[in-house]
Amino acid sequence: MRKTWLVLLLMVSAVAGCGVRPSGVIPGAPAPVGPANGAVLYFLSGGQPVRVLRPLAGELAPASPIDLLAAGPDESERERRYTSEVPPGITVLDQIPAPNGVTVTLSVAVTGLSARAVDQIVCTARDSLGGSAQITLRGGGSVRGPLSCPLPG
Repeated sequence: MRKTWLVLLLMVSAVAGCGVRPSGVIPGAPAPVGPANGAVLYFLSGGQPVRVLRPLAGELAPASPIDLLAAGPDESERERRYTSEVPPGITVLDQIPAPNGVTVTLSVAVTGLSARAVDQIVCTARDSLGGSAQITLRGGGSVRGPLSCPLPG
């Protein structure tokens, strides 16, 4: 009996001294939800870009996820308090491979876009093009970039 207590005491001591310290909760963005058939869009949450998977549930994919981004958050996304600074109606006119990534030509002057709108577009374009590191935005006779998404892919 005494030997059993000694073994139990040694096991408790070993487990208690494993060196793992408790920590507080580490906050993060909500995880994307939905089926694998979806478009990755970057909306804003608390003013910061976050990755959102929008289910396409049998829909045909649009010409560009940026078209979906320009339409703004859907009802479900608005309920989760996602917002957007991308002006409605922006369309992608062209996507051309460039030595440093991809040049995306938009239907608006890119100099008029807010920094957050640019981040949303660059991150969405990067993910839709297979993770190309550098995106150059062109439109309205102006160019911005090459730019990188401020978030990991």
